[in-house]
Amino acid sequence: MKLKISLILFALLALTPLAARADEITLAQTVQASQTAVYQIALHNETETAHTYDLALTGLPDSLTAAFTQGGPRLTQVDVAANSYSQVEMQVDVPVETAVNTYNAQFTATRDDGQTLTQPVLLNVENTYAVKIASQSLNVSAFSGQEFGFDVTAVNSGAAPLNNLALTVDAPAKWVVRTDPVTVTTLEPGAETTIHAQVLVPSSQVTGDQTLQLALASDQTTSPVSSLTVRVQKSPTFLYAALGLMGLAIAAAIVYFRRKGRR
Repeated sequence: MKLKISLILFALLALTPLAARADEITLAQTVQASQTAVYQIALHNETETAHTYDLALTGLPDSLTAAFTQGGPRLTQVDVAANSYSQVEMQVDVPVETAVNTYNAQFTATRDDGQTLTQPVLLNVENTYAVKIASQSLNVSAFSGQEFGFDVTAVNSGAAPLNNLALTVDAPAKWVVRTDPVTVTTLEPGAETTIHAQVLVPSSQVTGDQTLQLALASDQTTSPVSSLTVRVQKSPTFLYAALGLMGLAIAAAIVYFRRKGRR
């Protein structure tokens, strides 16, 4: 039986819906790295029988993952009643480290009787907004119960200003993090700024290495995540107390043996 199916696609681009029959358009979307490209798909079943359609998007790099949804859990297939249609949202996650490029892909709807319909998809990734950590410490030493600090240099590597730029620090529970400044109101293209972080390690923290995850976030974009290893040691107060006790023990032993020797 000849496939009687049509696919109407709408691109959410520049806030202007774009509609056409599947064989008349290559669906295109332009996003910044770190954002999600969203496409609205109306899948029509123009037959007299209900059908199930398997959905797939192929041709993209492994780092670009696609998902289908109808406002709830992710889907891999959709049921469409006879002479009806079903609305599906296709989402493509674009990680922050994605290279600027134009990516070609293909959407496929495969019906339960083996009939298929394909649609070219275009994904443009640009870097109008981009930010990165230009320099930071990779390793620091700290004592439990005390504070330590470090600096991070942020660079606007994009082509437009960034607003409300802040340093985010993912630290273990009970660690207290303060940054100065809390936010940078505006960072112009090509400009850089230094953000200082002060971290309080709780006195209950055991010794060993802890990893902090650092990132820069603005209203427009975020940076790739960077790591900072913190080697936690016992508080020097504890060391001084231990040395004091050792000294007292040695002094007591000397006094004891001197008195014993006089007898």
